Amino acid sequence: MNLRSSHAVAAAALALVALLTPPVAVASWLRGGVAAPQVAAGLWLLKGALLGLAIAVWGAGRLALAGSPRLIPALPHSAESDQRWREDALALVLLLIALGLRLENLGRGLWYDEIQTLVEYARQPMGVIITTYDSQNQHLLYSLLARASFGLFGEGTAALRVPAVALGVASLWALYRFGRQVVGPREALLGVAVLTFSYHHVWFSQNARGYTGLLLFALVGTGALLRLLTDPGAGWSTAALYAGAMALAAYTHVTAVFISAAHALVLGVLWWRARRLTPKAGWPPALALGLSGLLTLVLYAPVLPQLSATLVGKNPEAAATRWQHPLWLLGEMVRGLARGVPGVGGWLALALAALVTATGLVSLARANRTLTALMVLPAVLTAGGIMALGHNLWPRFFFFSAGFAVLIAIRGAFVLGRAVSLRWGDRLATVAVSLGVLVSGVTVPSAWRPKQDYEGAARFVDDRRGPNDAVVTVDLTAYPYERLFQRPWLVVDSPGRLQEIEHSHPRTWVLYTFPIRLEAVQPEIWARLHTSYDTAAVYPGSVGDGAIVVMVSRSQPPAT
Repeated sequence: MNLRSSHAVAAAALALVALLTPPVAVASWLRGGVAAPQVAAGLWLLKGALLGLAIAVWGAGRLALAGSPRLIPALPHSAESDQRWREDALALVLLLIALGLRLENLGRGLWYDEIQTLVEYARQPMGVIITTYDSQNQHLLYSLLARASFGLFGEGTAALRVPAVALGVASLWALYRFGRQVVGPREALLGVAVLTFSYHHVWFSQNARGYTGLLLFALVGTGALLRLLTDPGAGWSTAALYAGAMALAAYTHVTAVFISAAHALVLGVLWWRARRLTPKAGWPPALALGLSGLLTLVLYAPVLPQLSATLVGKNPEAAATRWQHPLWLLGEMVRGLARGVPGVGGWLALALAALVTATGLVSLARANRTLTALMVLPAVLTAGGIMALGHNLWPRFFFFSAGFAVLIAIRGAFVLGRAVSLRWGDRLATVAVSLGVLVSGVTVPSAWRPKQDYEGAARFVDDRRGPNDAVVTVDLTAYPYERLFQRPWLVVDSPGRLQEIEHSHPRTWVLYTFPIRLEAVQPEIWARLHTSYDTAAVYPGSVGDGAIVVMVSRSQPPAT
């Protein structure tokens, strides 16, 4: 069967599925026999999306992308190396080491978002997962992978995190392939070594969320787009790779649409500049972008009626927090990066790393502005889009750029090394980066700590509370202790209720976490904890600001 015929068969199959699928019946089946009007509406949208995809697939069989003129010249590092097998073997060795580091202590201390993923999504049937988007904490692809992991390994903390490990290790291979394409094998291998022994990459690879998937798909998608921009031999297989990677990125987390938007913006600028000389040069990447949009629509169609309401939802109780401020984001990013550098010299090392990265950015921009834009612009648009939506500015939203940032920094190290010595510069840079890898590796055990130690704090209270003492949870400690750990503790959301409990028990224990949020959403409870309670214990976690704090009331709490 030739390419045109195979495309026609695939298009016909998609069209038949779209036309014959009964939305109401399928929605009820997916939801376990429960009527689901919103899901049925989403499946009507899915029918339309599948018809659109069928037309696109049919057209793909009649349009040859290979051989079309390209918008930019081939990248200088895209040629094959004589030592390819050795370089690949070394990359695989690093991947095996990375896997071992990421499996170590995989079952320790879930944090709040992981707990919600476990309770609300990963425990549900597949049909419920793909038709539910009631929270921004729902990473659809990750929830499906976690459910599959439970089927293989049984339910548990480690099984919940297995997909993050797999996606994290795969992202290292994607970084190696992308690095070979844009900066050459030596810098690519060094980049893989940096992330293999990176505290942050280990941490995210043991975090039951979709962020390592975003890193993987961003690298694969950007690499495919570069081939479509530079290689006349890149055809529909490359376009399909791009479309699949970016659709899966969006299905992992909706912020990935900003990566695709950055790609579209770069493509638009390139086409505008070349429109008179080679007006057809932009078709291959443009079609790949369009196909990725169609695939994303197909994946999200069942939950589209729920999506807009969920995404535009405000913080609980409409409270503004410091998490929405760009300066908080900058400070938290710096503090987070400092965790990857041991000792008191961490801040000095970060300043040096910033200088090296800036040098690499300037060097890449001078060599290839398009490549630089594809590596930098997605993070810029992500920041702008999140601020425009008024969402919390979590540093984890930018983890997908980690591979790009590492390659830029390594390029800076080589530029500075050559500035010191033309003859020995590359070796000096290699040694310097390798020493940085060794230093970074010292911090990896810190990533194996509990992300939040709800269990340790609970044991502390159980060991010390009296038979008539009250135990209270507030804000983001209430859900984990009630829904996962099933503690029969009191949940308080008002200062009046807290005072009632205090006056009817000899002592009151209160557990809280994330003080920035508690202060914003429950300021009166926050104030009372500071006037009427003593800190009994603090159980730190590796999530920023996520320590579980145990407070105990004084013998005679002051009246208000």
